[in-house]
Amino acid sequence: MFDNNPVFEIIVEDKAVRVSEHYIGEQRVFYVDLPLQGKPLILTVTEGPKGRFWTSVPQGRQADAEKVGPLIAWYFKNKKNKT
Repeated sequence: MFDNNPVFEIIVEDKAVRVSEHYIGEQRVFYVDLPLQGKPLILTVTEGPKGRFWTSVPQGRQADAEKVGPLIAWYFKNKKNKT
């Protein structure tokens, strides 16, 4: 499912963590090789009553999503500024 997709790294708690971007239908998701709680983390941005926010797929790791999601956003913002 997650083969042949570009991979990049972000720093989480002073460790380099591999991230890859994927699409499930039209939904953009990020697979994060972050073995917190013994499993990788899958994240997406979704819309709620108060606006857009990062969430885990499946739900249940919101604290991890709120910590790692902004680091992914920062990566893409920084990447755009360099090109």
